[in-house]
Amino acid sequence: MDKLKALLLPLAMVFAAIAIFEFGARYGASNTRAIALTGQLNNFVNLYEQVGANADPQSKANLEAVIDNHLVTAALERNAWYLRFKHEPKASLEKALSHALEIRGDSVLERFETMHASADKEGAKLSGARMDEIRQALKKAQAELSDPKTEPAQESAE
Repeated sequence: MDKLKALLLPLAMVFAAIAIFEFGARYGASNTRAIALTGQLNNFVNLYEQVGANADPQSKANLEAVIDNHLVTAALERNAWYLRFKHEPKASLEKALSHALEIRGDSVLERFETMHASADKEGAKLSGARMDEIRQALKKAQAELSDPKTEPAQESAE
């Protein structure tokens, strides 16, 4: 029994070190991923704005698909609790996400709803639970990141 007691403290210290290392790795990776997503999303949205109506339909559709995928990834990443500890990565991600949602709007959700409907027929990997998670993340992002200055003007115009 004494040998067991002597091993408990070192064992507890090892598990504590593993937990601290894992927390640090997740925290750092989440912040780095948020910053990388911000850069990628900004680049594609800026390209989409510059190309505008001058692009051929196939190129425009491909660019919209890339933006939509990055938008969903950013909306899901925004919910990671690790981003709450540092303001800069989350703020930059939210700014890019807000701008991209202004550009793409509800068409992002429509695209994923269509993909989900066709995935049921084709046997693809977009499950109902994953679609619900995407839907909730996008709606939450749209609700929280919509510009409050433009909403009353739109309501009064109606």
